[in-house]
Amino acid sequence: MMLRQSMAGLHTWGGLLPSWLLFVIIFAGTLACFDKELERWMRPALHTPAATAMTATDVGNWVQANVQAPLHAYWLHGPTEREPYWRLGWEEDESGTRGRVAFDPRTGRPMPETVGGEFFFTLHYNLHAGTIGMYIVGLAGMFMLVALVSGIIVHRRIFKDFFTLRPQANGQRAWLDAHNLFGVIGLPFHLILAYTGVAVFIASYMPAGAMVAYGGDPLAFYEEVQGGYHRNELNQPPGRFAPLETLLTDARERWDGAEIGWIIVEHPSDASAVVSVRRFDPSRIGSPQDALSYDAFTGELLHQQQAPAGYRAYIWLVGLHMAQFGGHIVRLLYGLLGLAGCAMLIAGTGVWLRKREGRQIRGIEIVRALNGAVFFGMPIASLALLWANRLLPDTLAERGAAEAWCFSLAWLAVAVFAYLSRRQPLGLSRRLSALLAILALGLPLLNGLTTPEGHLLASLARGELMLAGIDAVLLLVGSLCAWYSLRSPQTKKPAREETRPATRQQELAP
Repeated sequence: MMLRQSMAGLHTWGGLLPSWLLFVIIFAGTLACFDKELERWMRPALHTPAATAMTATDVGNWVQANVQAPLHAYWLHGPTEREPYWRLGWEEDESGTRGRVAFDPRTGRPMPETVGGEFFFTLHYNLHAGTIGMYIVGLAGMFMLVALVSGIIVHRRIFKDFFTLRPQANGQRAWLDAHNLFGVIGLPFHLILAYTGVAVFIASYMPAGAMVAYGGDPLAFYEEVQGGYHRNELNQPPGRFAPLETLLTDARERWDGAEIGWIIVEHPSDASAVVSVRRFDPSRIGSPQDALSYDAFTGELLHQQQAPAGYRAYIWLVGLHMAQFGGHIVRLLYGLLGLAGCAMLIAGTGVWLRKREGRQIRGIEIVRALNGAVFFGMPIASLALLWANRLLPDTLAERGAAEAWCFSLAWLAVAVFAYLSRRQPLGLSRRLSALLAILALGLPLLNGLTTPEGHLLASLARGELMLAGIDAVLLLVGSLCAWYSLRSPQTKKPAREETRPATRQQELAP
């Protein structure tokens, strides 16, 4: 009993304080499960399937003709089932500036810029704040582990209560039932994802040991851990590049016809240029670490990467977290369990508010405002990003940055509105639900008007189920939000369990 009492406060405050940040991380991670499908939706040129005549050599020639600054490296990936087009990224040598391009499979020209589904993936793991954001996300992940473990200890009847859901109950009871339900549904999933989320960046969170052991040379550490290869620059002019297709053919032969993944060209402006070819196998939880490194000019095989067992185990944990294996069924399961995590957080803050309802507590209005700003603001901002993707002109300079600004400004507007309406929680939730409904229901219509070949019925007719699924989910979410915003408010009736003295079990509840 003493343990449960001590864990109650830890669960309450350890769960409440990071709950808004965790909601952003989990919601963005849920969307990131379908990052490649969102990328296709946000690029109308990809709505109808088309085979491309481009080759890796064509992409390499495009880099040499169009990127003038000396490059540290560039990397490209060929068409796949989920991404049927050539992708290219690069990093400049001196400034460290990065760029990326996706090529239209029909014309071979770059498609209009967009942040794409990668926006949510980056938001999930570092909040678009670089190293600092990565540390913040890691800290939030550790808080989530603490909240989950303490919640298991506090809720002695957690699995029995899982089968008890009273949505019509007044006050704290209904919120607590929902919190238990969504918490138990995804409990193993949330524990595994919270742990692997922290483990993914363990070398960045605790770098001291590696820095001491390798004399402050992190590159040497990663080369040994990964079994990779690196060649120092010679500071001499480059020669004539060997055709990339020749290197890819050699790699396929060595791997008995396996698919090719990322192709990385290091130091392309120097005589030390190396082309690394990675193996691609989307059926495995951990992506294969097989890689072949060639001299970029002679085509000589310089190194064959064999990742040590420890690093393969680490990659398995990374793959388990990122859900890029197992096809659509696994991603749908991850998505549903991610939404259950979001619902668990929303219900948890609802429990906290209802337990303190009618009491003069400092900060309770701030909690209400944060609930509106985050729980409604994040979905509304995400929809605003998709609206901007359709409405911004294709020729706009820095179009991707403009999409990101629309996301940020929409979220800021919701946060301001939530703060101003913090003393009217029911009116706040109804108004923001109505806004969500308008944005969600209007987006499939806008998609059909701006991309006639990409609307719901056209996608279904072509058998593009995942592309059509995005519009279908928007219609479902919009309908639910419209129903909530239009339904008549229920008259609150006093409940027996709220009028009797609190039991020890209720006192321990968060």
